Amino acid sequence: MKLSKGKPADAEVELPPSDDPDDAPRKGRPTPKRRDSQGRRGPVTAPKTRKEAYARQRQLAKEQKSTKATAARPRTVAEQRAALKRGDPSVLPRRDQGKTRKLARDYVDSHRMVSNYLLWLFPIMVAGVVVPAVQIVVFVVFVALLIEWYLTGRRIRALSRERFGEAQGGNLSIGFYAGTRAYLPRKWRLPAPQLQRGDPF
Repeated sequence: MKLSKGKPADAEVELPPSDDPDDAPRKGRPTPKRRDSQGRRGPVTAPKTRKEAYARQRQLAKEQKSTKATAARPRTVAEQRAALKRGDPSVLPRRDQGKTRKLARDYVDSHRMVSNYLLWLFPIMVAGVVVPAVQIVVFVVFVALLIEWYLTGRRIRALSRERFGEAQGGNLSIGFYAGTRAYLPRKWRLPAPQLQRGDPF
């Protein structure tokens, strides 16, 4: 067999195309992902009967349901109350949210106010409905509380602007929030007090 000068003696001989799909050229195909090429981990056997297929399907559905239930499990009442007691922002009502409201709670818990004795004045206020002469005392107490709430709100608002650069709410709204917390006994306050009376504020 005579070879031409332009071709080397060990040149590859072109083979005829094969009918085997495994021998087909793979150019033009995307590279398979590792998880696809390696397959699933561990032995996986196909169900042999329809009963086994149904059982496996029910098992998979049960596992998925338990996974979703665990991921989105709502808090119990005790957990939610504990989170509210420690002041977790995720469970705080809207009226308790914000740095200014947190500052107001700390101010009330560390200061003594006239509003602390409001519960003791309730009998006098009730008596004012029956005894007209007591209505003057009730009116004076009510005006004193309004003045205290306004001054307290102005003080907290000034502190909030000084510390955080902003204040959420006006003087009377902040003062009313502080006053409604102040008249409650400390053990009834939510979120629970973080400061003791007389602590530096």
